[in-house]
Amino acid sequence: EIMPSLVGSEMCIRDSLMKLLAALGEKQASGQGVFIEEKKYGLIGGSVSHSLSKKLHGLIGGYEYKLIELRDSSRLGEVLHMAGFYGFNITNPYKEIAIEHLDELSEEALAIQAVNTVKVMPDGKLKGFNTDYLGLMKLFKTEAVTGKKVAILGTGGASLSAVYAMKKLGADEIIRVSRSRDKADSLVQVEEIDNSQKLSEIYNYEDSDWRDAEIIINATPVGMFPDNGKSPLDTYDINWECLKQTEMAVDLIYNPHRTKFMQDAELAGVKTIGGLGMLIWQGIYARDIWEGRDMEPDYSLAASVMERLLREQLNLVTVGMPGSGKSSISRQVALAMKRKFIDIDRAVAHEEGCAINQIIEKSGVEAFRNLESKKLREVCARNHQVIATGGGSILKETNREIIRENSLVIYIDRPTKLLATKNRPLSQGKGVYNLYRERANLYHGIADIKVNNKYRFGREKRMADEHVAFNKKREVDSKQSQYMRDIRRFARSVAKRYKLHIRHIVERDIYGIGR
Repeated sequence: EIMPSLVGSEMCIRDSLMKLLAALGEKQASGQGVFIEEKKYGLIGGSVSHSLSKKLHGLIGGYEYKLIELRDSSRLGEVLHMAGFYGFNITNPYKEIAIEHLDELSEEALAIQAVNTVKVMPDGKLKGFNTDYLGLMKLFKTEAVTGKKVAILGTGGASLSAVYAMKKLGADEIIRVSRSRDKADSLVQVEEIDNSQKLSEIYNYEDSDWRDAEIIINATPVGMFPDNGKSPLDTYDINWECLKQTEMAVDLIYNPHRTKFMQDAELAGVKTIGGLGMLIWQGIYARDIWEGRDMEPDYSLAASVMERLLREQLNLVTVGMPGSGKSSISRQVALAMKRKFIDIDRAVAHEEGCAINQIIEKSGVEAFRNLESKKLREVCARNHQVIATGGGSILKETNREIIRENSLVIYIDRPTKLLATKNRPLSQGKGVYNLYRERANLYHGIADIKVNNKYRFGREKRMADEHVAFNKKREVDSKQSQYMRDIRRFARSVAKRYKLHIRHIVERDIYGIGR
């Protein structure tokens, strides 16, 4: 009644807004309680400082979102009833114990006996939901799971959701693997389960009965940032050669992007997928529950959010032979992508106060490699950078794992006859060709993308008019300008390859393995 059609003049709109505000003021003054409040949600967990959930919900919802860290469960009930909040996400280790503080559970949450989403209902009661299983189901197409044997590592709330999801997708047999049988009672009992599906007991890691699983899901927190570089299989000395039937390995962890569990599986030729897609899908479904929306999968939104998050998370790391142009090219890539640039060799030299060749002459190659590994671990733990590694950074297996955790790796391959050797003692000592033979397979193995650098930047013809006279300084400037044009063009092509590879990851992860 107050607002006229927006086709009126600007003055008319302003007058109408003033009338609306006045009407609201009158209702407030008369005690009718009319007020405008921004909706607020939060994530409750034991360690949430590194969670992407705040950033995720900033991209998918128009509401405030808080990270709430609880060291123990003593205040969980109090936090769930905090004034001003309309709902919560729940993460480890409270997905199961949170049920004690809720008034109602959805059908799925009741079956799973774990919640990751809580909604404050209009009457003030708390209702628990589980969207984790929906997020996990989105990682697969049904045909990729139907009739398969699935092993789920872990027995916490995440594993309960994984069991439910795999049953829904038609797995033939599902096993949970625990450090201790005493800790886990039984598998989730689901009324809708098909009679043809087998309910298995819970096995220890040492048992062999689960090792012929075709799909293995890591639902433990082992390997999650900041405790990178660990796999739940390491403690039991289980390597992927013992898991010969495995076709797919899924890690519910999303930070780092590639856990050690996934990297070990990749080396064995197993198809892998991380937990970022699951995080995004469960978050979108949680938002729909809070806001009362139809829970229709929005693939376009999920894909755009994943691409944004991956670009912010993943470093671009270049590897390759000494003298292949990694540093010069990477510096220009960083400028093109507006990112911080770090050269590992230069960073080590700066900290030690002397050049790399001097460090090697004074302390030996092994001492330098240790300094290099320390710097790699420090630098690669950060995000959204361009990093140029030393030619021998890939020699240590631990370095290769560190580099791949949160990075897309680009191998810059250059013909040996074009490799620079100045101030490179190893290239001069062993010979470029011998070094290349030792390292080529390692470069190929670590790389996501390979680019060929066979160009001589700045060597092209610079002027068509031979009658123009140049003084020496102008000629040098012309060469410099052409060099920069060439290398920047090459750097832009590298940046483009990085972006295209991220889109490939999004296509695979958002639309499901096997789609």
